[in-house]
Amino acid sequence: MTPQSLLYFACVISLIFGANGQFNRVHLTKLQALDCPEPAITLNIFSGTPNPSWKINKEQLLSMKKMANDALLNSNNKTTLNKLTTRVMGYQGFTISCSAEQSVFIHGLYPLEQLLLRGGRRHLSTSIVVHVKNHLGEVMSDLEDVRDDNANCNHVPIRGPDTVPAYDPSTDDNGCFITKQSENNCYAYGTDIVTNTFPQPGRGSGKKWSFNTCTDMGNASVRDGLVYNGTKLPTAPPEKGHFVALFIWPDTNFHWIRMDSNGYWSHKPGGTAVRNKDNRGLPITDPTKSDFSPWTQYCAYFVAQPSKLQVN
Repeated sequence: MTPQSLLYFACVISLIFGANGQFNRVHLTKLQALDCPEPAITLNIFSGTPNPSWKINKEQLLSMKKMANDALLNSNNKTTLNKLTTRVMGYQGFTISCSAEQSVFIHGLYPLEQLLLRGGRRHLSTSIVVHVKNHLGEVMSDLEDVRDDNANCNHVPIRGPDTVPAYDPSTDDNGCFITKQSENNCYAYGTDIVTNTFPQPGRGSGKKWSFNTCTDMGNASVRDGLVYNGTKLPTAPPEKGHFVALFIWPDTNFHWIRMDSNGYWSHKPGGTAVRNKDNRGLPITDPTKSDFSPWTQYCAYFVAQPSKLQVN
């Protein structure tokens, strides 16, 4: 099971079982039903690259089941049961999975999330661990619905027009950024090309990025056909295509923001929903003044012309 598919099941489960996706007794039932020798744990966090994933053993799974059971059955323990964890950019929660049919989303059960984070430390960089720890306990943000699959979204690539796109995820590229939400990341949305491949800068043109830096990521995107446009905020649309901005989570990950026809900017963190606000819930008028943490390093603006790009 790929990290992208694990993220898809995490999003679906969270949307089905409650408006805010907080762990409840329905989730507990699904967790108790998980049964396999090596369950997979996925930390849903990245935007541009597949999420970190690792294996645990059956004994560790049993410990997690007991912790979750004790926390939810202890009605007096309001802190454990009700403490909210965040779903802003970055940390989205964990998925425990035995298969596509046996998967549960863990979000809003503070002790279990801490246990999962501790168990994954050797698989994660220090910056990721610090980021997740900082977000545990914060208020969640909403995610848009995940729609049923649509055969029209399987014939890829699906390219937007060579004009500035409107902000409307339900119609943008046939609505495939919603229908194929988990398979298209920030680079797909930023360039306005549905690929269903979680595309990477440079991969379409034959030489993928090597280092998570502004220079290497920018060069890789230029090889794909994006055009460097400097570091000054654009004040008018380009002659063809639209503007995108590149941000870096230093030494960790990348993120792309897209300018829309209304003059505001929007983005799609990883396999999650398209959104037109930053971490503070504010409209994005100047990406350099918005909060996309942990993608804190602004790089530059580029012009993306979908018909001319090699994105994969």
